[in-house]
Amino acid sequence: MSNALLALVVLLAGGYACFMMLDIFTNHGQEVKVPDVRYKSLNDAVGLLDDAGLHYEIDSIYNEDYRPGVVIDQSPNPGSMVKSIRVVYLTVNMMYPPKVQLPKELTDMPGSDGISTLKSLGFRNVTTDTIASDKLGLIIQIKVNGQKVAAGTRAALNAKITLSIGDGSLDTQEYDPLGDLER
Repeated sequence: MSNALLALVVLLAGGYACFMMLDIFTNHGQEVKVPDVRYKSLNDAVGLLDDAGLHYEIDSIYNEDYRPGVVIDQSPNPGSMVKSIRVVYLTVNMMYPPKVQLPKELTDMPGSDGISTLKSLGFRNVTTDTIASDKLGLIIQIKVNGQKVAAGTRAALNAKITLSIGDGSLDTQEYDPLGDLER
């Protein structure tokens, strides 16, 4: 019976010690209010988080609706009470729009397919014009910000892209290997 009583005392003492250590390891009672850093420059946001004693991690996206280098979102939300060891995740708008390669198969593709392809890659400012060509409805040339470029060129997502579509107005003569011999 004394062994069982001793085991119970050791178990209770160990549980109490674990409970007391839990407060130390989890910083119990040491909460900090998360500052609102949304729509602030990254430097200002980092300063506020440092002042609050919070750690942070940064991720970036590109959204042309926001200024470059501004914090777009944060988690946890502003005003939340968190432990000082908690990481605040910041989403920051990129300083420059990312560049994406124009598909090499863009030329000689139907115009509507080219527009869809570019928009699926994230290009938002895609327009068309027509040029004289024997190829009706196919993309003949590509311009980025008014400059003619080759397919495969890298362009910023906010660039103005113009696809020149052939109007089919030029006649092409088919090559006759026999020429005038048949007449």
